[in-house]
Amino acid sequence: MKQQALEGFPPDALQQVRRQSAELDRLQKLDIATPVQQQQIKQLHSGLRQFERDVIRAASRLEQQDDWRGADGIFRGATGALPDSQILSSARQQLAERRQLREELVRMDLAIHRGEQLLKDADAYQRLRQVKGPGPLTWLELNSYHRKCRKSAKELQHYAQRALERRDYSLARRGLQIAQRLYGDDYQQDDIERDLALADRQLRRAKRQPAKASFDNGAVKALQQALDAGDLLGARQHLNRLQQRSPRHPQLSPLQSQFRTQLNVRIETAIKRGNDLYSQGDIDRALDVWREAKTLDPDNDELLTNIARAEKVLHNLRALSVSPSAEF
Repeated sequence: MKQQALEGFPPDALQQVRRQSAELDRLQKLDIATPVQQQQIKQLHSGLRQFERDVIRAASRLEQQDDWRGADGIFRGATGALPDSQILSSARQQLAERRQLREELVRMDLAIHRGEQLLKDADAYQRLRQVKGPGPLTWLELNSYHRKCRKSAKELQHYAQRALERRDYSLARRGLQIAQRLYGDDYQQDDIERDLALADRQLRRAKRQPAKASFDNGAVKALQQALDAGDLLGARQHLNRLQQRSPRHPQLSPLQSQFRTQLNVRIETAIKRGNDLYSQGDIDRALDVWREAKTLDPDNDELLTNIARAEKVLHNLRALSVSPSAEF
């Protein structure tokens, strides 16, 4: 059987990852792991995390080239090898959301183009009516044209609503203005006028912002690169910089959501792994895992509780190891 390959990776990458994952599961189920086995667990875990980061980076490169299918194909192959990876599943879901947004933007561009063309045709149809007069054929042609206008306006109104939800007020206003003209004076346009007023208010408010509030796109790029690489400590620094310098940046909210998703997955994974180690009696390694996670989320109550419990147990064990043996 031909082995499945992952674009940009060695031919046997997926098979190797499956073997590493299976071996890691086997070792983590041991009641007591030897020092050599503990080192193997650490190496396997580190290798799989590196694979996840490499997959995210490779998919990000394809996405930047507008190869959305290729990016999703990488995630599909990687999640097939690591079906329990929350990091890969989350990254693939985020890709799907960005892909949907990109599709909406392209479709709105097409709708705007069609609407503008129909508006240009209006003069031609007016001249046709003047030349041919009010005959049945002219009426049918005009009726067909007006149906196209209403259909195009409805489509533009839909995409403009989506743009308003994303706070892309400039694009929303452009679509709504074309839709308003396509509907014409004979159509009730209360909804369009309301949405246009909202877009105009927000755009005027944005213009009143001081010049120093210009967007820090360098921080956006650095933040996205850190997220793609799984560097959450670096991502937090870039996110803080972006919040301070460009609090109204349109990418701030989605990047905050992306950071929070990755952080939650990383912390949940660390808590579970630490709990597994703790239940196996490997308290030192459980404590190391929780302390490392604490650097990412220092106020996490569950982490703080687990760390305090483990430190107390280790303290008691060490006290027992140096105290004289009790005689019964």
